[in-house]
Amino acid sequence: MIRDGLIGIIDWFIPADLRKSNANLWRARIFVISHMLGPFSAVAILGYLYGVLQVHDVVFWTICVLCGAFWLLPLGLKVIGSLTWLALFSFWDLTFVSVFGSFFYGGVSSPFLPWFLCALLIGFFYLSNRAPLVVGIFVAHLTGFCVAYVINGAFPERVPVAALSTVGMISVLCATLYSSMMALYYAYVMIEQSALRQEIEKHLVTARKLRQAKRDAELADEAKAVFLAKMNHQLRTPLNAIIGYSEILLEEIELEDNSADKADLTTINNAGRHLLSLLSDVLSMPKIESEDVEISLRPVDVERCLDEVVATCRNLISQNANELVVEKTADLGQIETDETRLRQILINLLGNAGKFTKDGKVVLRASRVAAGPSAQIVISVADTGIGIPKEAIDGLFTNFNSANAATSQSYGGSGLGLAVSRNLAHLLNGDIAVESEPGRGSTFTVRLPATAPAMAAAA
Repeated sequence: MIRDGLIGIIDWFIPADLRKSNANLWRARIFVISHMLGPFSAVAILGYLYGVLQVHDVVFWTICVLCGAFWLLPLGLKVIGSLTWLALFSFWDLTFVSVFGSFFYGGVSSPFLPWFLCALLIGFFYLSNRAPLVVGIFVAHLTGFCVAYVINGAFPERVPVAALSTVGMISVLCATLYSSMMALYYAYVMIEQSALRQEIEKHLVTARKLRQAKRDAELADEAKAVFLAKMNHQLRTPLNAIIGYSEILLEEIELEDNSADKADLTTINNAGRHLLSLLSDVLSMPKIESEDVEISLRPVDVERCLDEVVATCRNLISQNANELVVEKTADLGQIETDETRLRQILINLLGNAGKFTKDGKVVLRASRVAAGPSAQIVISVADTGIGIPKEAIDGLFTNFNSANAATSQSYGGSGLGLAVSRNLAHLLNGDIAVESEPGRGSTFTVRLPATAPAMAAAA
């Protein structure tokens, strides 16, 4: 409590600008402490001289005034707010008092002389960035001291040298204590710098490890890209063959009306198509995330595109005894988009709706909203399936995510379809939103600009 109270008193003299840096704050604190306590050593010297001097002339009172000025410097710091100019005056004042007092009171045996060297230490302590100025002031005072001695031929003997021995010891002790404060500060600074260097070395080691980890990750990413590029061909080729031959055999079986073989071939065909769909999602995701997907914006007839998607997905949806209903307005017209990516989005959404709905209904709705450059095509896929819990909706569009583990086990899937669809929608300058309630079905809504942004700007 006492320590905090003293620091509070000291900090009252220190302006806010000097508190921003810990080093500047402590230098200012030492300045205040030294100029509040330091002049008491001058009181001891001047008090002794006052008692032994026969005449208290202008020399004595000049030293008294200059020593008393030290007590005003902390208040000056509070008012002026600049430590540099006050430190410069303090250095000049102490140097002058040391030389002036030494010349008139004892010469080289003067009690003021130890403060001459102490003044140089103070100058470098507070004015390290102005070293030439400090040296210049010091040399000028030393030169004046020597010149005065040469001109006068000797030091004036106002007080016998023998009478100054006691006060000289007091002066040396006070100067030592005064210098010790700055030495302690330097020790503190060195400790802080040592700790700082250790922290810097730790951060440099960490930075090197991070750079190496980044290089390793980039190499791994390159290896993954090469692997996926090879697997794209190596896996699709046999799958397409399985699907193709199973379809050929299904056509032949229909002619022979062999229901048992037809069921087996249908299972093979459906499993192959499902595996191809999962493979497409897995192989497409890295490209989409790296925005390495080529988007070709061209005029697309929305109604024709929807009809083709419905024809592709109708059988898939009907497998769970679902009814597919299409509701579209007559003003759909054309939009500027990538038809292949739009078809991929809609097939994913319709496929999910058919998979998670049994003996229900899947409704595909499409309409054009607003007009002009800001027009949008809104396409929604609504189902009467199992629905999605509210807490699972936020993570629904993340990679490898299903509503819950039970859903994933019961219905299968990679958990990538919705993530792929939303990322593709973003690449087409649109988005996908979802509304759902457990047990009452889900509605996924795709919004796409009717005109590509660049063409809208041109318009």
